[in-house]
Amino acid sequence: MILHRLEFEAFMAYPDRQTIDFGDLNAAGVFLLNGPTGAGKTTILDAICYALYGGTTGDRDPAQLYSTYAARSNTPPRVFLDLTLQGRRLRINRTPVYSHPITRGKRAGQMTVKAATATVEELLPGGNPEDDKAWKPIASQVKEVNAVIAERIHLNREQFLKVVLLAQGQFAQFLKSKPVERKELLKKMFPVDHIEAMYAELLEEAKQARQDVANDEQALDGYLNRARSGMEALRESLTPLTPEGEAAEASPADGGPETAEATDTITPETVAAETLDAWLASGVEEARTASARDGWEQSRLAGEADRHAQTLNERLQLRKDWGEYEQLVARRERLVEEREPHEARVKELADARAAAPLTARYTQLRVEEQDIEEQRARQAEYAGTLKTARESLLRALRAGEDPAEDAAPYPEEELFATRTAEEPAEARGRHLDATLASLRALHKRDDQLAQEERTVRQAQTRSEQLAQKVESAAQKLETLGARAREIQENLKAYEKAEEEHALALRGAEDAEKAHREAQQAQQNIDAARRAVAEAEKEAERALGTRQKAQERWEEAARAAIEATDAFRSLQAQRLAQASSLLARELAEGEPCPVCGSAEHPNPARAREGESLVEQTDLDAAKTREDRAHEASRAREEEKEKATLAYHRASEALARARSQSETLAAQERTDPEQSARQLAQARERVQQTTTRLAERDALRKRQAQAEAEQKAAEETRSTLHDALTEAQALHRESLERRDALARELAPSKAHIPFAQRIEALENYRALAQREEQGSLLLNRAAEERSKHLVEVQGLLQESPFADSAGVIAAERTEAQILALEKAVNDYELESARVNESLGRKALVEVAARVAAGEQAPDNQQELRGRIEELRQRVQHLVRREGEREGIVRSLQALRSEFVAFRERTAERYDRVEMLGALAAAARGDTLGGYTHQVDLVSYVLGGEFERILDVADKHLQRMSDGRYGMKLSDHRAKGSRSGGGLNLNITDTWTGEPRDAASLSGGESFLASLALALGLAEVVQSNNGGIELDTLFIDEGFGTLDSETLDTVMNTIESLRENGRTIGLISHVEEMKNRIPTQIVVEKGQRGSSVRVNSY
Repeated sequence: MILHRLEFEAFMAYPDRQTIDFGDLNAAGVFLLNGPTGAGKTTILDAICYALYGGTTGDRDPAQLYSTYAARSNTPPRVFLDLTLQGRRLRINRTPVYSHPITRGKRAGQMTVKAATATVEELLPGGNPEDDKAWKPIASQVKEVNAVIAERIHLNREQFLKVVLLAQGQFAQFLKSKPVERKELLKKMFPVDHIEAMYAELLEEAKQARQDVANDEQALDGYLNRARSGMEALRESLTPLTPEGEAAEASPADGGPETAEATDTITPETVAAETLDAWLASGVEEARTASARDGWEQSRLAGEADRHAQTLNERLQLRKDWGEYEQLVARRERLVEEREPHEARVKELADARAAAPLTARYTQLRVEEQDIEEQRARQAEYAGTLKTARESLLRALRAGEDPAEDAAPYPEEELFATRTAEEPAEARGRHLDATLASLRALHKRDDQLAQEERTVRQAQTRSEQLAQKVESAAQKLETLGARAREIQENLKAYEKAEEEHALALRGAEDAEKAHREAQQAQQNIDAARRAVAEAEKEAERALGTRQKAQERWEEAARAAIEATDAFRSLQAQRLAQASSLLARELAEGEPCPVCGSAEHPNPARAREGESLVEQTDLDAAKTREDRAHEASRAREEEKEKATLAYHRASEALARARSQSETLAAQERTDPEQSARQLAQARERVQQTTTRLAERDALRKRQAQAEAEQKAAEETRSTLHDALTEAQALHRESLERRDALARELAPSKAHIPFAQRIEALENYRALAQREEQGSLLLNRAAEERSKHLVEVQGLLQESPFADSAGVIAAERTEAQILALEKAVNDYELESARVNESLGRKALVEVAARVAAGEQAPDNQQELRGRIEELRQRVQHLVRREGEREGIVRSLQALRSEFVAFRERTAERYDRVEMLGALAAAARGDTLGGYTHQVDLVSYVLGGEFERILDVADKHLQRMSDGRYGMKLSDHRAKGSRSGGGLNLNITDTWTGEPRDAASLSGGESFLASLALALGLAEVVQSNNGGIELDTLFIDEGFGTLDSETLDTVMNTIESLRENGRTIGLISHVEEMKNRIPTQIVVEKGQRGSSVRVNSY
């Protein structure tokens, strides 16, 4: 992973857009991220983490990422990251969720939530990263972007933060944490969900196996109790049943004494799991023997009950037949008594049936006579109505006229004057239709007269309207002519408008050019002044840098002199201690290297409290002297560079001041004055433009007035022609109206033609009804005469002498039906009684009655005996059913128990096997596992050991081989939890392992850094050896001395292999001096900002 560019705005402490170009930082290899506490150094890492994962390095809520400084400007938050992942160049653009106010609509001013967005683009092969067209979108949804990043980076967020961001405080805690706490962190780095699931499943299966065995033991007790209860119930069902007071009869199925002896060998108190099956088998065999015995007894009792039941049925049937015979004899005697009334009903029914046809014809004749009388009354009513209608019409025609005048008759009067009763109906109808046709023709001509009168009125109205319009058109024409003359007079004032406008435009162009020149001159002066201010700042900054370099050089020179003095002091002290050093090397019997004597009576000794200077001390001092002089020379070079930079800054300041003074001395126009002149010129242009617009408007109005004048002239001519045409139409309409009025005058009466036509049509309808009624009356009279002749013939053929006999025999339909029913009922009952008495059973009863026998009683004693036998049979059946249920239950219990015994054996083997596996997985000491390392800790211990192997190499290099790290699978002292995740610090100076808590602050930093580097490399290796070319190391450098810091920096330099970039996060002043390439975070009242310094 290589970072190229990071942009973010409105993000946490940064309200404005910040851009970090990693090009120079990657080229430097090591850079420093520094700034005051709380300025927002970690926010830069949060921005990188959010771009990749949509979350920060901590547990911050995404809704809290929006900068409170930017909320007032409504700038949306945004994070942009340009990086290379697995050889592919990507651009990630994310916007976190944030709230902003609504600016429009009814909800204006209220807050709304904007959802998070994300996009990712990939650079096309061979494409230019600066060309937006060279990027191809590959994801535009948050989930899609997360999936693309996860596929490319192969690390989750927890792993990324531990691999790319080495937070020293966390790893110091990890170094000294307890195994349980260390285990939780390792689980985040190395997923062991499947191991934990397998471990939990194994423990659960072992627990379940133990529970199954306990359940089996309880089930065994249940089987024994069920067997005891079943056998007790079976014993009760085996007792033979005998009638009270009788001895039981022997049956072929009775068992001998051997059966009882077989079942007595096992008792409910002595039965156990091993004997339960045999005991149940013996009970089943006894049940079968008892069932055979009860079956024989059941058959015997059922046979006896059936024989008694047959006898009972025969006697009861005879008793029933006897009762039926007595009832039939009584009914036969009653029928003999009703014989005479029955014969009278038969005769009455025959007379009623013979009189029925004549009765109907007499009824018909009466109805026809009544209809004829009603028709005659209606005919008289029709004649009166016709007369009334005729007289009313004639009166209405002459209403309002003077009777003395000799007027011509109307068509209706002529019709009624010629109409007589002797005239045939067909002729009367033709005359009436002709009169109606004449009236309809006159009505049509009358409508035409009314239409002509309307036409006359409309023509007169139109003539009057057109005359008024002709006069109005003449007045409008005069008004338009006056307006055209007025516009022509006004246009004379705008004859020079074009010339004035051209002059104003040229003046405005000259003024604008002069204003631009004045502005440019002022901008040059302002730029020169800013250059002077910037040069002054640069010169001041260079002066400060030179002073700091001078101070550092002086300090380094003093340190070099002090190191030389210390070396020379040690050298002189060692020379002074030469005799003591030689004496220390003397050995008894060995010659002295100075005098050659083998005896050493009084060797030289060091003064009390004085330590001897060793050669190693002298070498170390010399090394320090050399390093101090090298540092002094380096500081001297820095001083010289700073001095040269100061001189260059001073020269640049002098040039800037000279240029500023030259520009200020040049003659120029004041920009404010030129702006006022330009405004005046533009105002003059606006005025001339307005006059041109006014002139154009007048010309447009003139053209419009001329067009309106022409149109008015045409309108007046058109209206005059229309007036002449309307007057001619009015005269023609008057002539047609008068001609029609003269034509209709003789036939028009007081009432209109439509009313006269309606009255005559009503009269015709009444006349037609009167003629139709006359025809119907004649036909009804003829029909009645014919029916009367037919009835006289039928009476002569009937058994009746006259109509009085017919009326006496007449019966209603209901009476006839009642007579028929009574006759049929008597004859049917008589036939049934005779038929029933002829049955064989009743003939036998009649014979017994004739022989003097009595009817049998109800046979109560025999009924009681049958019921007793059947109850004994039912009792045997119920007991057999109960016994069969018990036997089936016992047999099922035997089958269940056999299967249960087989399962029990398998479960006991399984519980032993799972118990041993669970003990091994838990690391129980009972299983011989002395370290108590559980399965999950064992798996994580393997990864932890790999981490410690890598960390051991880094720690040895940083501690000059003194310290190392090793895994310990023993439990921590005083800990109840298992081992497997402890670590020991090895110390080659003492040869004894040390606890991490015993390390000093600087040593803890080295161990923590080594542990962090080891974790990063192992996680990177486990995820396919992904390339992570950027690494951040956070804080902790303040606890190191200068020499240890050199060692740590050398280690960090070694991490730069293969082009890796290391970012150190620190605010330690020494780190600022050591690392020239820096990302500097500055904090202010309006938020923080960043800048990249590269010296």
